[in-house]
Amino acid sequence: MAEENTPERKSELDEANQLKDEIMQGLQVGEPAERLMLKAVHALALMDNDSVSYEEAKRTLIAIYGDTLGQKVPLEIELEEFTKRLKKIKVFYQKAKADESEEPDTLARALNSIRAHERRIDYLKDRLSKQKSKKN
Repeated sequence: MAEENTPERKSELDEANQLKDEIMQGLQVGEPAERLMLKAVHALALMDNDSVSYEEAKRTLIAIYGDTLGQKVPLEIELEEFTKRLKKIKVFYQKAKADESEEPDTLARALNSIRAHERRIDYLKDRLSKQKSKKN
């Protein structure tokens, strides 16, 4: 029970409550149901001290509803995820290259990762643009 009172646990519960507020606001402004569902799963996982369910739900949503069914919102979520990761990898790569702080093979792997992320981002943007052109 002492675990319940740690600052980290309090922070998780505060985040869960914030997510619940965001869900209610999202319902009122018409936020897509997929995003609301992910927030709900995230809030439940935080309340239950579950470190797996949220990431699993997000991966499944992207794989089934995005990749397989080609639905817009899951594709947008995946695009956001890849864009965030790409920025982090680029920062690492640029800093490591400038500082000469990493081995050449590490820099090569980072550069390959950048290229792979850029290809996936281009692919996702292409799929999303084709969806928009189908609707018009």
